Amino acid sequence: MARLSHELDGLALDLAWSQWTELGVDSIVRRQEWRALDLEPLIIFTASRSSDSRLRAASLEWCIDNVRLASAFRLRNFASQASSKTQAAFGRYAATVKAHSGVSWPAHGDPYMLAPRLRPGRAPDLRRPALIQLRLRALVGVTARAEILKLMLANPDRPLTKSALAGRAAFTKGRVAQALELLTAAGFVAVHASANRPLYRLARPADLARSLEWLPADYPDWWPIFKVAETLIEYAHLTSGPPSARVSRAQAALSEIEPELRRLGIPGPPALEPRSVAAFEHWALEFLERQVEGRESTRLSPATYRIRRLASGVWEAFAAATDREARRLTGGKLANSADRVAQAIFADAVAAGAEVAVDDAAIQVVSREFAAEVLRQMGPGEERPIRQNSSGAGSRIGGGGTAPQPERHRSCKNEDFHPNSAQLTTLQAN
Repeated sequence: MARLSHELDGLALDLAWSQWTELGVDSIVRRQEWRALDLEPLIIFTASRSSDSRLRAASLEWCIDNVRLASAFRLRNFASQASSKTQAAFGRYAATVKAHSGVSWPAHGDPYMLAPRLRPGRAPDLRRPALIQLRLRALVGVTARAEILKLMLANPDRPLTKSALAGRAAFTKGRVAQALELLTAAGFVAVHASANRPLYRLARPADLARSLEWLPADYPDWWPIFKVAETLIEYAHLTSGPPSARVSRAQAALSEIEPELRRLGIPGPPALEPRSVAAFEHWALEFLERQVEGRESTRLSPATYRIRRLASGVWEAFAAATDREARRLTGGKLANSADRVAQAIFADAVAAGAEVAVDDAAIQVVSREFAAEVLRQMGPGEERPIRQNSSGAGSRIGGGGTAPQPERHRSCKNEDFHPNSAQLTTLQAN
């Protein structure tokens, strides 16, 4: 396990260094040129990498010099979601920045001592593709507006709800609503209704992209990536002994990162048992290697949802991707309701493939239709597979300038069932 922890620590430091290099910190590691960075998650993740004092000092100096580019609100929001260990490390880190710049970062603990500088630091080159977030902040301020524009640039044709934007922007729904109102009034964002809910997207994405020039090729969701990395590193440091002794800790780590993996839409390791612990640890290394090298993580394979209606009227539902074991989706009250079975299927499909969160209201609307048109048509003792199309979540349906409503079919058998172009996964009943 010492070797695993050493390798994971090294990969985590490489990932942090390569991102700070894009921000202008002196280093020879540069692998994130075309991946959009997210400053506040990076700061918190760096604070937790206390083993590298050079990284800590270099990043602290950058933060002190460029504190106007960072959002204290987002730092506070992300820190509240971090582990207690990371919160403590970030508290000292923030206290150091606060002591040198007077900003209202969520600080606690004693500041670090910084050595006198031999020369001033370099200002970040905001024209770099990876720094699109900072370029937008220079344009519209360190506000929710900048985060909204970044999220919309990542998916310019995809309409988004306020709650989906708030979840990824790490601002409150109130602040996001105010920002959307201003961006809409200024003509940057267009709004239209779908199922009585406002959906938002860029009004003229090509014009905005042209004015910003160099844009990144990839917009990773860095906060869950860093949380997964932290959990895997913690597992490697605290676990020892033979596989049979490590399996319980591996299961706990997998359970902890499952929400983040679902948000990212990438596959985790198979169900754990003593003989598969080594596979879990290999997957952990591969996960961090992909992030360091800037390779896209493999998305979840299209799933088949198998539904049974037993003679007693109770429902059973299972999800099985081509590369994973079946997972039971029903249990307790869920098994007695077609609506809840459908909602569980859609929620699972969206979590597996969506890049931006979809709110529960959208899932409920389409799952009720699906339950009425497919599940309630099943008789006692009948079993039916429901296949998720390989296009996955976010596939565009209908096109054009308005967001299409969920399409209604007389029968979903052998037809596409289209939930919503705002991100619900297209399913097909076979």
